[in-house]
Amino acid sequence: MKILTTIFIVSAIAVACTKGGKQERIGGDQYTITSTASSKQMVPAIDNTSTGTFTGFYDERSNILSFTITWNDLWQTTSNDTITSVNFYGPAGAATNGALVRSLPFISTNNAASANFGLAGIRGFTISEQADFLEGAYYFTINTKKYPNGIIRGQLEAIKQ
Repeated sequence: MKILTTIFIVSAIAVACTKGGKQERIGGDQYTITSTASSKQMVPAIDNTSTGTFTGFYDERSNILSFTITWNDLWQTTSNDTITSVNFYGPAGAATNGALVRSLPFISTNNAASANFGLAGIRGFTISEQADFLEGAYYFTINTKKYPNGIIRGQLEAIKQ
């Protein structure tokens, strides 16, 4: 039994140590996606001090968006609320509302925090959505129980790498 185990381990090491080819990117064009969000950007605007950021990376060929959202001061500590989702809307400019494109259910009772997300596969963008998204015609919102249409909003900007 020890001999078979030794042969298996040596074989696994030999396979793992074989020289591979040059590493290449498998994706297409790559973009940095950013946004600064606030309650004042909601249409109509909400008069509070809620803010947030969106920082992400998008690979056009693989249609994968990975991102981090941060939020601050979404509600006063004496008036708690619960985040219910992060939504994407478009196409729309900064002063207009667009149609709901994607909704990512998400629960948090934190007034200030951050979370990592991703869109890929069937949750990714269609070809026509992708074009609008990369042209900056999409925005995101963080939605809560008290603000089901969003408490903060940020227009997304795509910068090609």
